[in-house]
Amino acid sequence: MNYKFLLIFFFISFLPLVFNSNAATDEVDFTITIHLFDDKLKVDLEGFTLQIYEDGKARKKVNSVTGGIAKFFLKVDKEYKIVFLSKDDYVAKHILFDTRNIDLVNWKYKATGQVSLKYDIDVRLFKSGGACQDFSFLDNEAVMIMKYDTEYDDFHDFAQKELETKIKAELKKKC
Repeated sequence: MNYKFLLIFFFISFLPLVFNSNAATDEVDFTITIHLFDDKLKVDLEGFTLQIYEDGKARKKVNSVTGGIAKFFLKVDKEYKIVFLSKDDYVAKHILFDTRNIDLVNWKYKATGQVSLKYDIDVRLFKSGGACQDFSFLDNEAVMIMKYDTEYDDFHDFAQKELETKIKAELKKKC
């Protein structure tokens, strides 16, 4: 009779652990550090405003400070759009950071129990060369998409190479 009781106690005690094996990684937050700099002059850009949207809703604004650095936190299971607002003739653009669809069972950080991950992202800003240059396509197209990649069990930068070609073509136009 004691063995049955012990077996039932063991089963009941460990059942929550089996069904909640992702508890440590459910509380993941991402520390994002954005470094803004002028693409042509290679200087850091301070005082730029980043508008952060969470699941399509404006959530907060962050300004770049000394060294062109803007720092903020993101949570898991959200889709973020980070917009670099236009200032001083710099062209506005945005990146996407998707923290949804993480395979928490196989995620490489699960074993280490990390709950705060750091991502440093360099963002090159540039000025428009005049009225004949049209960068309106950047309103709808992200220059970078960061999302979970099952091949690496980590986040991956899905760079937009075609977009870079379009930007370079516009910059070559002489107004």
